[in-house]
Amino acid sequence: MIPLLARKYLYRYLIVAIGLPVLARLLAFAGQSLEQRTGKDNVVSKGLKSAGRFAQRRADKSQGKKDRRSRQAVR
Repeated sequence: MIPLLARKYLYRYLIVAIGLPVLARLLAFAGQSLEQRTGKDNVVSKGLKSAGRFAQRRADKSQGKKDRRSRQAVR
């Protein structure tokens, strides 16, 4: 049986490793589809796309991936 402390970290890892990237893609997709449906940017679609980018950055940071800007600057 998994000890209680290990379970807490396991659940946190699963949320960060699986849940956050999925949430980021869903938010970005919702913003993109709303923008395509209306034909122009609006406050809601901008907010959804921004939230998706933010969640993706947080997921990348928590998984130890470097920022996209810093990777481009190195090249």
